Amino acid sequence: MHKIYFTTKVATTETFCNRKDEKNILIGNIRKNKHTVIVAPRRYGKTSLVCNTLEEGKYPFARIDLFCVVYEEDVCRKVAKGISILIKQIASFSEKTLKIVEQCFQSAYVGFKAGQIELKVEFGKLSSDPIEQLEAILEGLEKLAKKHKRSIVLFLDEFQDVLKIDQTNKLQAAIRSVAQHSEYVTYIFSGSSRMMLNKIFDDKNQPLYMLCDKILLNRIDEKYFKDHIQNAAKQKWNSFLTNDVISLILKLTESHPYYINFLCDELWELKKKPLANDIQLYWNHALQKNKGKIIADLEPLNTNRTKVLTTIALLGAVSEPNSKIFLEKVKLPLASTQNAIKYLMDHDYLYMSNREIKLTDPLMYKFIIEHYADNHLF
Repeated sequence: MHKIYFTTKVATTETFCNRKDEKNILIGNIRKNKHTVIVAPRRYGKTSLVCNTLEEGKYPFARIDLFCVVYEEDVCRKVAKGISILIKQIASFSEKTLKIVEQCFQSAYVGFKAGQIELKVEFGKLSSDPIEQLEAILEGLEKLAKKHKRSIVLFLDEFQDVLKIDQTNKLQAAIRSVAQHSEYVTYIFSGSSRMMLNKIFDDKNQPLYMLCDKILLNRIDEKYFKDHIQNAAKQKWNSFLTNDVISLILKLTESHPYYINFLCDELWELKKKPLANDIQLYWNHALQKNKGKIIADLEPLNTNRTKVLTTIALLGAVSEPNSKIFLEKVKLPLASTQNAIKYLMDHDYLYMSNREIKLTDPLMYKFIIEHYADNHLF
């Protein structure tokens, strides 16, 4: 079987890099039954962090992907499916187990599939609404964990999409009503929109306000990526890469976790160790492969936001966005510039590093440099 050293999917074992501090915090929270929300820009490895930590710690868990849920019923069905996975992990199949499950989940249908107990929720005129169903099955999960005296984890990924369908906040309120009293079930929330997650967990008008400890993911320190890349090189080619090659990989990707994995995954297909020319060539290929996505990400931006983003890209970084020098370059009033920067920060186009504002996506940076440099007069 072809050995994998880098992945753009969920990273585990050899493809997972560092995050020791964050893993220790997460493990400590689970031991204390403290709920956690993981907040970071897209593609920083939030899902990988949670799954790797839980698998390594041998915690029974279910990851529930709420991406693009459309109805409250969708959330309820996905949670029921996740609970079915957890039942299999904490209890072997038997008549006794079946009776316990039926006692804990009286509002749901308990059936069988492939020799395993499966939980299903039904919706109709005679059944309760999805909010009541969700609260009931979450309470049932707590009862089941308590009967087996097992600490378990419910990982709700892409949780920001709940905000789109939960106009009355009842769904979030149902989760809180159970989670705030749980003793055996620990909840972990994560998602790809920092702005929406912050609204859910930091807005005092939202039901989940102050429910969770927050872990903020930043970029992994270069030294850990160097070790990670060199270990992979040693296994692949039986020798280390030169410092110049390592530095070029980190410079082009700006130590962005997704793009280091994307670029190195391509380079590790080579029969011989990559040289500087190979890295530059494959980075150019990376832009070609991702150009459509980058254009799609840029299209929603209005003129002011596009001006600010391209100006910061062409400058490389900006430490004083309110300065007269920057305002002259961007050709916008102060208020318009500030509004654009706030939007771009909230939506992860920009991020702050060492008191400088930079583009979050290194390929978007490369795209702008190549397409706007000749047309932007400084």
